Amino acid sequence: MPASAFGGILLLIASYLLALGTFLFTGFPADQAIFLGGTYALTAFAAFLFSRGLLEFFVGPDSQLTFFVVLRKLTDPLLALTEPITPGFLLPFAACLYSAFLFFLLKLFLFGDAFLDVPPLFILIYVILMSSRG
Repeated sequence: MPASAFGGILLLIASYLLALGTFLFTGFPADQAIFLGGTYALTAFAAFLFSRGLLEFFVGPDSQLTFFVVLRKLTDPLLALTEPITPGFLLPFAACLYSAFLFFLLKLFLFGDAFLDVPPLFILIYVILMSSRG
């Protein structure tokens, strides 16, 4: 059964909520938890896609290594999510690397980068969240 883009959206939402809940549970303020949760979730998916791209380049896309099979099942919905904007001429490993770049760019766009202290590039969301602080 092929992966669907809807499954990718559900995976993104579930991982964000899990990361957000983890940061809130450990005592971070809500405004920091919002940004850190998104940063960590989207960075993890970008790393998974990057790892899959490298494995497909060096090992091959049809490898039956257990780690690769699990990684493929995890990242197939994410690739289905980015498939409409992925150029059709890319080889499978390059499509994974391209999708990893898109998820990293989405992370910068929505949440910024906490490690590099880069604010979100989507300034409207940043202004609304920061102006709602008490």
